Parts: sequence; C-alpha cells; structure tokens
Amino acid sequence: MTEVDLQDGGAATDPAPDRPSVLRRYRWWALGLVVALVATAVVVQQRGDARAADRLAVLAQVPGVLAPLDAHVAARWTLPADQASVVYGRPVAGVLLGGSSGADGFHLQGVEAASGRLLWRTPVDVPNDETLWSWCRPVTSSSGTPLAVCTAGPDAPAALIALSSRTVWTVDPTTGTVLTSRRVRGNSTILVTDDQLLMTSGTVDGDWDVTSVDPSDGGARWSYRLPRGQRGTGQVQPQLLDAGSGRVLASMAGQASVLDRSGRALTTLSTDPGTWWVALRSGAQIGRGSSAGTGPGSVLLLPDLTTVAVSEQPVAVTIDDGSAPDVLLTRSEDGSALVARSVTTGGALWRAALEVRSTIVVQGSVYVGTSTGIVALDAGTGAVRWTRDLDRPVETLSTDGDDLVTVVPPTSLAAYSRHDGTPSWHVDLSAADLPTQVASVALSAGVPHPLVWGTDGSVVVVGRATAGTG
Repeated sequence: MTEVDLQDGGAATDPAPDRPSVLRRYRWWALGLVVALVATAVVVQQRGDARAADRLAVLAQVPGVLAPLDAHVAARWTLPADQASVVYGRPVAGVLLGGSSGADGFHLQGVEAASGRLLWRTPVDVPNDETLWSWCRPVTSSSGTPLAVCTAGPDAPAALIALSSRTVWTVDPTTGTVLTSRRVRGNSTILVTDDQLLMTSGTVDGDWDVTSVDPSDGGARWSYRLPRGQRGTGQVQPQLLDAGSGRVLASMAGQASVLDRSGRALTTLSTDPGTWWVALRSGAQIGRGSSAGTGPGSVLLLPDLTTVAVSEQPVAVTIDDGSAPDVLLTRSEDGSALVARSVTTGGALWRAALEVRSTIVVQGSVYVGTSTGIVALDAGTGAVRWTRDLDRPVETLSTDGDDLVTVVPPTSLAAYSRHDGTPSWHVDLSAADLPTQVASVALSAGVPHPLVWGTDGSVVVVGRATAGTG
C-alpha cells in the first residue's frame, strides 16, 4: 500500500520508490537497545537490593534491633516463670543468663538465645535474704574469651542494703562453670564494661576505692581511691559509669574522676554534691545536679573531657547504630523539646518542640516517639522527614530495619514504614495462638523478637510465622 502525503492546494505526487521504513531499518538496533536497558536496570536493581541487604545485615547486629517481623506471628519458644528473667540481659556467646530463687535454693542458669533451650543450671551460695535481685552482663577476658559477670543481692531500701552483702560471680556462659566468686558489701557498686569488671569498696575512714578485677581469676589489676566528696549528701555508694573507649567515670558526693584502662585519672571534676551521671550517645555524659530547674543545673562532659554547662536533661536512645556520630541528644529541662548538640563543642545544633517518650537513631535519622505519635528527623539538621499522628503516646520504639515497631498497650504491636511513616501492619497478640494467656507485650535489647508476658509469669518469644512454626 502506497502512503499518500496530502498537501494543501496541491495534487498527489508520484509515489516514492519502495524502501524500508525507519522502524524496520533500525528494529534490531532498537530491540538490542531495549534489551540492554532492561539488563542494566536489572543489574542496578540487584546491586541496590544487595546494598539494602548489606545495610539490614549490619543493622541486625545493633542491640535492640528486631528480626524481620510482620503481622503473622507465632511462638518461637517459651520460658517458664522461674527462667523468664534471662530475657532482660544481653546474650553472651549465644546464651542468655540470669538467676532464680526456688525451693531448692538460688541458681544461675543459661538459656540458648536461638531456641530457648535450658543449657545449664548451676547452684550458687547467696546472702541469706528472702528476696534477691540479680543480673548478668557480658565481659571479655584478657585472652579474648567471652565470659559473663553475674551478681545477686537483697531487694531492700538503700539503708538496709548498706548493711547487707551481695555476691559477684564470673561464669563460663556455655557450661555454667563458676570461675570466680566474691562476696562484697551490699552498697558496693559493680560495673561491667566490654573488657573490665570494676567494683567499689569502702574504707573505715569513709573513703571509697575503685578496683579493676580480672574476670578470669578475680585478681586485682589496679585500684584508685576516689577524691573525698562532700559529706552528708545522702549518697550511700559511688556511681560507676561506662564512659566509652575503655574509660570509666567514678563519682561520689560531687567529686567525679574519669579513669583510663590502667586506672589513671584523666580528669577530676567538682560538681553539685547531688550530681548523677548518665551516658549519652557518641561518648558524651551528662551530670544532672540537684539544683536542676533553678538554672544550668547540668553539665555535659564531652569525649575530649571538656565540660559545658546546660539546662537540659538526658534522653535515652534505646537503639543507636552509630550514625551521625557528631551529634549528641538531650531534652529541655521542662521536657518540651529534643535538643541536638555538637559532640565536639557542646554547642546547640538544632531544637525540635517534641515531648519525647522514646528515641532511636538509625542510618542518619532520629525517630522520636512522642506523646501523640512518631516523628522522623534528620540527625544532622533536625529537618522533619515525616510525621505520623497516632493520638496515643509512643513509649516504646524499635525497628526491624524496614519498619518502626511500637507496643500498643497492653497486648498489641503496630508497625510503620521507617521511610515515610505509612502504617505497615498491626497485630493483637492476645488473639494469637500462643501457649499462655497474654498479660502484656514488651521489647528487650537482649532478644531480637517481641516478648509476650503471660499471666502466669511465663514469657513467650514470638517472631514472624514461617513453615514449621506456631
């Protein structure tokens, strides 16, 4: 068929010689171009997916981050009430540790974190008190072996604790073998860092010593006597705080010293006698004095050991992947604003008018649970990335990498996209097929799955339902 080109006011022209159309002439080239573009898009997508998977894998190693989760949940494992306390601690070599009192005495016990299987149960001697509290923390020995430090003491008012005693053990987490055992005064402070076990002990003259103990054999590495603080402050024991990078902050009655790994004092500070120290992100600390509320009652201690007076209070960052390391976070004295400061100078970077209830920092964003919902901020600038109004306070905030996960009391979980706040899913665990009557739901830094507490004191660890679970 001959194509006829109609022109205004003119006659039809003679047909042009038959020749391939542009499409036919270049169709194989065009087809090849399309194939190449599709292949390139696939490669780019695969590389993007691989980078996303790598980011999620790195994020999964951060304490408090959940395993991938959705509304279809099932029981992974269950612990009876006398073993349930282990879920509060961080795993050591894949084992959750804790202590429990029973008719047959007090035992330390180890539970496999992946399966909930009881691995060992070790009887230990404890002070003769009716009610005991206990905890276990991971520590690394000088030879690089992962160990656990556990302690148990009386659950009593401070004045009575000072007259009692407590026991400290170093335990092999895989076998439950007790490597060291030491009885100390009830008001002795115990601190476990990545590679140190530190204890305080009082003298007959009212002074206090900080001693670093080898967790493997209990031998003393070094000892430091705290500067004598102001008497009559009501503080019955020193405070020890992990200051990061191998440093320890030791404080008593208005005198604070920052010690290095060898026990050498890097600096000593005089503060309000009632000052209590809290670790912030990025290696900073804040000391909050008893005069807070009447002026700059707090002091920032920066990683370079300089101090900055502020009228702010600490904010707990429950999940922190270390992004935006130049930013530390506090909140205003009246609790009405989140404040970001430079970890180098202590100067204010930005301020957001938010009633902070929970905070996490992930991949350069600060996610804030507020009294009415969730707000995502740029960690460096404070710019609002998105807001999700929920008409309820968000007291607990976590993430599985893709979504932000919140507890909706008493028995539900809800998730929202970490990228734009869009609702992802919601589940009421009281309606799930679980081996207990649900009392409440919680999240823990030691277990990468939600915890369902039963009315009988048991705990059920739940996760995404897959073939073979439930």
